[in-house]
Amino acid sequence: MQKQYPEVHSLEESLAILKKYKDDLTKEQYEAIRSNIGNFAIEDMFLNEKDIIDNVKIIKGEATANECIVALKKE
Repeated sequence: MQKQYPEVHSLEESLAILKKYKDDLTKEQYEAIRSNIGNFAIEDMFLNEKDIIDNVKIIKGEATANECIVALKKE
């Protein structure tokens, strides 16, 4: 069974989650994900922890976007 992540309802919540992963990222990687979170927030879509974990994996080269999508479809 996959871990369930709660919904996020604000940009601030998403950014607070991202801060937990800040030490695992370069400044450039962190800012790229922060920008991505902001772009979604413009459309009133807020990334939860699972979304942010996937962003971290992708930007660090640990997974591709397609791999994350396939895993999501299996849930």
